[in-house]
Amino acid sequence: MAYPVSVYLITFNETDNLRRLLPQLRGFREVVIVDSGSTDDTRKVADSFPNVHFYERVWTGFSDQKNYALSLCSQEWVMNLDADEELTPAYLEEMYSLLGSTDFDALETRRKLLRWGRAPRTFMQDDVLVRFFRKQCGHYSYARVHEKLVISGRVKSSGVYFLHHENLSFTRRIEKSNQYSELKARDKFSQGKRVTLLHLILIFPLRFLQCYLGKGCCMDGVDGLLTSMNVAWYGFMQYAKLWELCQRAREEAASKPVLTALSSKPH
Repeated sequence: MAYPVSVYLITFNETDNLRRLLPQLRGFREVVIVDSGSTDDTRKVADSFPNVHFYERVWTGFSDQKNYALSLCSQEWVMNLDADEELTPAYLEEMYSLLGSTDFDALETRRKLLRWGRAPRTFMQDDVLVRFFRKQCGHYSYARVHEKLVISGRVKSSGVYFLHHENLSFTRRIEKSNQYSELKARDKFSQGKRVTLLHLILIFPLRFLQCYLGKGCCMDGVDGLLTSMNVAWYGFMQYAKLWELCQRAREEAASKPVLTALSSKPH
């Protein structure tokens, strides 16, 4: 008997991850995938599972894509997963216990990071996230990246965890940081935040030291060094791109009086 749960994902070129994840989701009533233009075999893999419903949609940002995917779910209880995640037996058991409960509306658990099958050696704590909840009790607040799920209801906290397989090359990690920093900079600009020279000078070394020493990535050898460099690069690029957006806005504001004056001259 299938779990009366809708699982929803947003995807882009996730062939390998879906080949690992989707067999685990055969026991769910439905899996909703909203894809933003994959060019690999993402759709082919998805279509090979009868409980998967595949939709294509132009990319509009993380929160908007997830809200759309959530709206397509037909079940009372829903679960959000990323393609590179995996459920554990303990998580499934905890999830199942909530299905018949009227005491809670959401489940908060830990997410354990695995990089190439191994947990990094650091001081960092596992992420604590809500991924399983009643559909009517959740939505995503607007953000271009690092979207937040807002829950209106009773949340059960549990010590069980699910897994996050971050099997990315360093090149791909840098590319992802570059992409995400662009979105984060635009969010900061929309919020009226600005950047100074001091930000640009200090952000890289401070983020690096915070990650490498403060969070213990120094215990993880070369991988810890690369992770710390990537975190610092991501922080620096956010502020560099925010500075660029501010410069462009100032130039546009300065040019408006000139254009207005020119257009008002008699011909």
